[in-house]
Amino acid sequence: MEPLSDTAMWDLVVGFISATFVLPVIQQPTWSTRRRAAVTFGYCVVAGLVTAWLTGAFVAAHDVRSGASSVLMTLVTAIASYKGFAQPTGIAGSIEAATSPPPDRH
Repeated sequence: MEPLSDTAMWDLVVGFISATFVLPVIQQPTWSTRRRAAVTFGYCVVAGLVTAWLTGAFVAAHDVRSGASSVLMTLVTAIASYKGFAQPTGIAGSIEAATSPPPDRH
């Protein structure tokens, strides 16, 4: 079995940290599921591309495969980390509650 590339390893780290500590700061408990999914997807696209660029995965000017692989690896890791760790342990909910504005009282 071939070891993971530096880009893949960093994608795993970025995906886990993002789902556990970064995305809960951005997400708001009052947002719809669709909006939360769109924000997660957009964040992972940017994070995956930045990770690929910082690790030198873009060998050629149009190396789409490296960017797509990095985005997918980051996205899958973030979703799995959120569903399997951050949500069940309550970490994500606690961070969201602490960083969200209080609900409007009318």
